[in-house]
Amino acid sequence: MNITNIKSTYGYIGFLPFAVFSLTPWIIGGEIGKTMILFQLAYGAIIITFLGGFAWGWRDNQKNQKINLSIGIFFSLLGCSILLLAYFNLILTGLITSIISFYLFYIFETSTEDFQKKDDDYKKFRTILTMLVCISFLISSSYWINPYSNPYII
Repeated sequence: MNITNIKSTYGYIGFLPFAVFSLTPWIIGGEIGKTMILFQLAYGAIIITFLGGFAWGWRDNQKNQKINLSIGIFFSLLGCSILLLAYFNLILTGLITSIISFYLFYIFETSTEDFQKKDDDYKKFRTILTMLVCISFLISSSYWINPYSNPYII
């Protein structure tokens, strides 16, 4: 098994909590649904913070690496702000911020020299994984704004 397959396998396993946290509210609802969305925000915040740290491991001699480090730190701080939004009960804002954060990180990562040198399977994997994560947050957002399922309206 080559390294890209291992990365893909672990990446999809890492996606499973996003799927569970976004679908459980639709199945169970109520306080459990609200809690699952909070877990999704917390898990997403941890993952985007982790992804932001990747910039530290990229080659130091690649073009724009100083800027890449700063942008990576920005994404780590964005993850912290998502946690704060969840803490202050700004759930919909946190969900939308998460969608934007994961998509912007994908755009940022694909713009680097290191990403351009990756094989096509890895590039395809990153595209699919980013779309799946964004869709999971979109599913939770739709649960949250649905007047029949929003925990604060019922």
